[in-house]
Amino acid sequence: MQQFDIVILGAGFGGSLTALLLDRIGLSVALIDRGTHPRFAIGESSTPAAGYLLRSLSEQYDLPQFQPFCKYGTWQQDYPDLACGIKRGFSYFSHEPHQQFEAKPRHASELLVTANLSDSLAETHWYRADVDAFFTEEVRKSNVVYLDQTEVMLQQSEDWEITGTRKGEPVALQAAFVIDATGAAGIVPNALGIEPQSKFLTNSSAVYGHFENVVPWAEMLEQSHVDRSDYPFDCDHAALHQVLREGWMWQLRFNNGITSAGFVLNGDQQTEVGEEAWGQLLECYPSLAAQFAGASLVAPEGGLVSTNRLQRGWKKCAGKNWALLPHTAGFIDPLHSTGIAHTLCGIERLVDSLKRCWGKTEMKQAMCDYSESIQVELALIDSLVAGCYRSLPHFDLFTASTLFYFAAATSFEQLRCDEGRKPLFLCADDSHFRQVVRAWLDLVSPCQDRNDCDATDVDQAIERAKTLLKPWNRVGLFEPAIPNMYYYTAAPESEPR
Repeated sequence: MQQFDIVILGAGFGGSLTALLLDRIGLSVALIDRGTHPRFAIGESSTPAAGYLLRSLSEQYDLPQFQPFCKYGTWQQDYPDLACGIKRGFSYFSHEPHQQFEAKPRHASELLVTANLSDSLAETHWYRADVDAFFTEEVRKSNVVYLDQTEVMLQQSEDWEITGTRKGEPVALQAAFVIDATGAAGIVPNALGIEPQSKFLTNSSAVYGHFENVVPWAEMLEQSHVDRSDYPFDCDHAALHQVLREGWMWQLRFNNGITSAGFVLNGDQQTEVGEEAWGQLLECYPSLAAQFAGASLVAPEGGLVSTNRLQRGWKKCAGKNWALLPHTAGFIDPLHSTGIAHTLCGIERLVDSLKRCWGKTEMKQAMCDYSESIQVELALIDSLVAGCYRSLPHFDLFTASTLFYFAAATSFEQLRCDEGRKPLFLCADDSHFRQVVRAWLDLVSPCQDRNDCDATDVDQAIERAKTLLKPWNRVGLFEPAIPNMYYYTAAPESEPR
């Protein structure tokens, strides 16, 4: 039986990066994965916060090979063979059922929020098949023992015993500590009988896949003679959101010709699954139907993925000798592209705790603190996303709801870059901000029914949003020179601390 300080289950980018960081601080590590790379995965859209966090980790732990992933320009320069997409920011377009998309005066059906100053400084969409394979290849080059194609079972006593098979051969490992990076599989909490989290404000499901030959949305707008001269960037160079009555659709373009696309549906809107659901939604929105008329699904091999409710979580995220990475600890919704940054934020905090407390009595309290921090962050993401869903019937109100996320993201970025602080993700440790987000959620909840709010109600709510967000409005939210066109909102380009 091989002995390790730490065994990590799950070799996505999060599990692989954690293994490399722990190896850097002198712990013996094994990384186990039931599959192989490359493979289809989503969770692809990065943000400025993710770039800052990855750059900080790669500098602190001397892993320079990950520096280029922080910006589109350096990625293209150093790793041109790894597919990615350029992300200048977030773009949103509001659709009405059975109508062609209409650009309304004062951009009342459009919202573009810039996150960076240029293409070279842009964030990226991670084509996860390539990126995850790169991270695991770096693991292979390190001191970490990497076992793919391995099925395991866990037993916990004073230490962990991990037994199983790899390619028909028995595997047996012993570890003082286990980290679960398996995502929804949740091997460790299931083995320990941890109670699932069941109360969420957000209720959404999804159907998604990877496609070829999706017409760029900018081209669709051009065919409809929509004036794009006010746009701060190419609307396809973004996490593009098609905002619908039932929910929304994401579109993320990669430079290998593939587009990641998925419908995310609010509440109980989804009545069909897979291709039937996909076809019904396209039929309902003719501009999207035209955009996908010549598209073909290229991944996953089994066809479109159709989910049940997306929201999941655990009531405990760590113990004295185990911890869950954020994506295993819980998931809310892809609306605000929080996944990559939240994973990196959790990795940073967990590795730092293990570095400080390994072999010490302080470990138990450190893991309690880590568990609580992840749960507080997930609860805030839940509130931010739920506010947007409850605002869907009124695009002006939806726009205001997104600004609560952008206020949180830019405040988090500036606290790290300008003040050298390390707040919880999206400033989740700010109790006043959490209260403000919940107050906004309560305010917009009556507007879930389109007929319960008129234009005056919406205008009054937006004025209230301005007042609520004033302490965290560091980048001129609500006050763009051109309505709904934000030319730069990210924290200044500076070195992380």
